[in-house]
Amino acid sequence: MLEVWHLWVIAGLVLWIIEIFTSGFVLGVFGTACVMVAPFAWADASLKVQLLVFGASTGVLSLAIRPLLLRHFYLREPGVLTNVDALIGKFGLVTEIIDHSSGTGTVKIGGELWRAVTPDESRVDIGQKVVVREVDGCKVAVEVVTAIQWRAL
Repeated sequence: MLEVWHLWVIAGLVLWIIEIFTSGFVLGVFGTACVMVAPFAWADASLKVQLLVFGASTGVLSLAIRPLLLRHFYLREPGVLTNVDALIGKFGLVTEIIDHSSGTGTVKIGGELWRAVTPDESRVDIGQKVVVREVDGCKVAVEVVTAIQWRAL
C-alpha cells in the first residue's frame, strides 16, 4: 500500500526525470524539495508541516543552490566570441573575384565558403588573402591582407 511519503518520493523522481528533458533546473528544485519532505511524511508529520517544509526547501534551493548550479553550468569566459562574431579578424582566401559591379565574391574562411564584399567596393582577385572586418547577415566584409600581415601569421 502506498503511503504519503511514497508519493513525495515518486513526485520527486518524476520531476527529476522531466528535468532531464528541460533546462533551467526549475523542476529539479521542486523534485529535490519533494524528496526532502519525504522523511517528515514518514514520521507522520501533519500536512501543514509537510507543506511548510516543501515551501521552505523550494525557497532555499531556488535562492541559494539554483544560482550556483546555473553559474557552474553556464560558465562563460568574458570576451569569447561565438557564432558569426568569431569570424571577425579571421583570415581567408578569395575563391571567386570580389567585384561590387557584378555582384560576385566568395571567400573561404576556416573551411567554409562565405559571400564577400569589400567596404570600399574595390575589386579583389582570386587567390588573394583577406581578413574579415564585419559580418552582415550571410555576407562578410573583407579587406586585402598585405604580405607583411600574412607573414606575421
